[in-house]
Order: sequence, then structure tokens, then C-alpha cells
Amino acid sequence: MKIYIDYILIGIKEHMVYPSAICAKFLSKILYLYLQFSIWKALFLSNSQTTMALNQEDTLKYIVVATIISSFIECNTIEWINTQIQSGNIVTDLIRPIDFRKMVFSRHLGDTIVKIVFYCIPLTIIALFIMPTHILLRTQFFWGILSIVLAYCIQFLYSLTIGLLSFWLIVTWPLNMLLGAIYKLLSGVWIPVTMFPDLLSKINQFLPFRAIYAIPVTIITQPMEFQFIMTAILTQMIWILLLCLLAEFMWIIGKRKLIVQGG
Repeated sequence: MKIYIDYILIGIKEHMVYPSAICAKFLSKILYLYLQFSIWKALFLSNSQTTMALNQEDTLKYIVVATIISSFIECNTIEWINTQIQSGNIVTDLIRPIDFRKMVFSRHLGDTIVKIVFYCIPLTIIALFIMPTHILLRTQFFWGILSIVLAYCIQFLYSLTIGLLSFWLIVTWPLNMLLGAIYKLLSGVWIPVTMFPDLLSKINQFLPFRAIYAIPVTIITQPMEFQFIMTAILTQMIWILLLCLLAEFMWIIGKRKLIVQGG
């Protein structure tokens, strides 16, 4: 257990190597939050006569909370695994007496701690000032936090699965860019999924992306019946199980592929 704590500390130190980079990233997130807020406000003003799935207040709450969650839930696992395989350092990682996937998660967890402290908390404070109403539902706060934790696991497992494709593709950044764009759209971090066309909404029901942003953000910002909350939580748990099985399968086959390539 101690060795994984050490890797958490490594993840923290790696993110804090360049304090100026932390400041730059934080400023970019403030700018992104401001742009999202301004764009959606302008959109509702220009379409005041159009009926939308969410009203202006609910949409702004959704977008603000989604932006705050994205400040710490995103991970660089795909790029890191790709770099380890390209450089050959993956061989050293595999001979260590630790589980490679737990090691990757520990580093990611350390990185997340820094993001929560330097990005998420300050953005939340700023959001409390720019939003005229409460952005979080106190009655569903516990279920919202639980859903965010599950979404965090889904995001990591998804990134781990794509990262393990490096065993076959060696260079995954083109695929990562393509899947990243699809993921950003379908997860609901840019646009609430309730505003999707019917066909896209139906397709999205069979993909894990909405479980990363749409489900937790909706639970924590919109009133929902308890039955629907439980259904949403169960959906996230099912995706965690499926992605765990897929990642395990790719890990077993991928290690054999790596041995064939000689590292």
C-alpha cells in the first residue's frame, strides 16, 4: 500500500514542477468558464422565443458545474502510457513488483489532488459569485458526489482502455484526438445531452460518455425523483464493470503483444 501512496506523491510533485504552468492553466480555465457562461447567455438572449429542453438558469448551472468537474476529472493516462511504450520504459514498469494499472491510477490520483486544490475549489468559489442562484441541490448533494466519484472511475477506465491500444498502435495520438472530440461532444461537457437530436440521444444511450458528465451534473443540479437517481447510479456502475472487464482483457492480450515486439 505504501508504494502506491508514494506514486500518489509522485503524481502531485510532477504536476507541481512548474508553478507558472499551474497559474497559466488556472487562468485558461477561468477564461473557458467565462466564455461558456457568456456564449450560453447570448444564445438564450438571441433565441428568447424558442423553446429549449432546459431554461436559461438550468442550462447555465449545468454548464458551470460541468466546467468545474472537467477541471479535475480529465486525465493524461492515454498520453502517459503511449510515452512509456514508445520510450521502452514500459519494460521497467512491468518488472516492478507492483500492479501497473494501480500504479497508473495512483499517479493519476495524485495529479487529481493538485487539480482539485488549484483548479476545482477556486473555480467553485468564482462560480458562486457569477451565478445568481444556488448551483447545487443540497437534497441531492450526496448522490451527486457519489455520481462524480463513479464518473471519475469511468473516465480513468476509458482512458486506460484507449491507452492500452498503444500495445498495438504504438502511436495513439491521432486516435486520441478523434475519440477525444467524440467524447467531449457526447459526454455533455460542452452541450447538455437533453438538447441532443433524438437520433443522437438514442445512440448515446449505448455509450459510456454521458455517464462521465451528463449524469453527475444533472443529479447535482436538477431535481430528480429518487428512482431516476438510482437508475442513473446503476448505469454508471454497469459501465464501470464493463470497462473493467474490457481493460483487463486488453491488458492480458496487450502484454503478450508487447513481449512479441520485444519492448
